[in-house]
Amino acid sequence: MPKRFFPVSLTLLLLLLPCLLIAQDYERETRARQAFWTEVNLMYKTKGRWSFQLDHQYRRQAEDNNGRDWNVFRYPLLQVFRPWVSYQLSTPVRLSLSPVGLWWNWGRTSEYQPLTFFQEVRVIPQLQITKPLGDGEFIQRFRTELRWPSQTDTLATTYIFLSDGESQQVLADRFNIRLRAMARWLNPVFKRSATDKRWYTHVSLEPMVVVSRSITRFDQNRTYVAMGRRLNDHIRFELGYLNQFSIQTNAADRLRTFRFNNALHVYMYLENFRRSKSQPDSGPE
Repeated sequence: MPKRFFPVSLTLLLLLLPCLLIAQDYERETRARQAFWTEVNLMYKTKGRWSFQLDHQYRRQAEDNNGRDWNVFRYPLLQVFRPWVSYQLSTPVRLSLSPVGLWWNWGRTSEYQPLTFFQEVRVIPQLQITKPLGDGEFIQRFRTELRWPSQTDTLATTYIFLSDGESQQVLADRFNIRLRAMARWLNPVFKRSATDKRWYTHVSLEPMVVVSRSITRFDQNRTYVAMGRRLNDHIRFELGYLNQFSIQTNAADRLRTFRFNNALHVYMYLENFRRSKSQPDSGPE
């Protein structure tokens, strides 16, 4: 095993160990679900070091019957509007900030239970380091998400964003932090010349840790493989498969669920074509 992978493996082991030890006191189950994720990114690069982005995510999900339902469009899952401001500090280093992101989340346990819903505000600072690897680029991304979720509701009454008729301390009571680290490799394929980068592969791995008042734990990991195509100077399209592994704990029932979500993933990038000091293919996402 290459030496550079040893620290990563050790870090993942240390993150997983507390979960595995605690899980001994819980009954455990494994579940799977199919989903559909899509994202549209609008990107604007200036002539200098600044760039701006607005992304819109929309996801749908199948029935939660342990993977037997393949209709990934059956129920809504998530909708997001999130702006970004980025600054290219140096050739490899980019700093980004999403000053406010609005998230709408839907959940459904089964056809016998009502559709649930909650909303969330997120502020996200990010550090990204891009280095050449082979003919492509290797990206290391470190992101901190500051989250303020609302109470979960069954949509039976009018919903007030981040309020629910509670006290003004709802933001402080529900605040949590999610730490995310991603390793991503974008590599051109089907090249007709040394500068041909129209087709490319995208492989990434992203573990996440939740930090809150009650607990700090490894929460989920995302593994993604995709094929991308730059249609012209302004449009880039990407189609891939994402496996989302998450750990859900029900303390009341002493139940720990290991969930594997399988998602068909569609990306669309719309950007102005400008030669600038911003990296062209490794935005915040």
